Amino acid sequence: MGKGDSIERLWSIIDRLRGDNGCPWDRKQTPDSVKGYVVEEAHEVDAAIRTGNPLEVMEELGDLLFMVLFMIHLYEEEGFFRFEQVCAQIEEKMIRRHPHVFGNLRVSSAEEVKDNWEKIKRVESRHSEIPKTLPALMRAYRLLSRNLLNPPIPEDEDALKKLMKESLKRLLDDSKSDLSQSLADIFVHLCQFARMKGYRAEDLLQKHLDEMEIR
Repeated sequence: MGKGDSIERLWSIIDRLRGDNGCPWDRKQTPDSVKGYVVEEAHEVDAAIRTGNPLEVMEELGDLLFMVLFMIHLYEEEGFFRFEQVCAQIEEKMIRRHPHVFGNLRVSSAEEVKDNWEKIKRVESRHSEIPKTLPALMRAYRLLSRNLLNPPIPEDEDALKKLMKESLKRLLDDSKSDLSQSLADIFVHLCQFARMKGYRAEDLLQKHLDEMEIR
């Protein structure tokens, strides 16, 4: 059985669940009621990957895939778009963002590929909103990568280190300072520093917490 057949089987299960003689719970769901489950399943995938257990990852990916297909099904029922349109849109986007594979652009390293991806994405997404529901460190990374913070956070390492030292000095030396503001500034500056070094602060902190957690 091919991959297309597997998708068809999952789709037919959703057809059955949403049908007149289907599941009462599934039939009453809407995109608004389902969106939380999509987010929850994505976090479950993240947690499974961190365990290093491929079988657990497989199970959680199946749950996430089902919820994504379920969400598409709901929108298709209302006539907003079809599954084929979702696939066509992401196919076109992936081709557009890989000109070194599908076009004539030449690259010499994975880092160059990443830089070019970010440039293309920045042009495409400048006016799209970064979800405010993202975890704060992840949201900071996305905002910093698009230079959407005011005042702008330096990408020069020396200037950024100077800002970090100033924020830390305010935090430690002035008991009358706004503690919350100084802490927030330090978080943002650390996110930028990590990004400049090729890391995501969210991933670093999650990994460190896993190592520190008492089990």
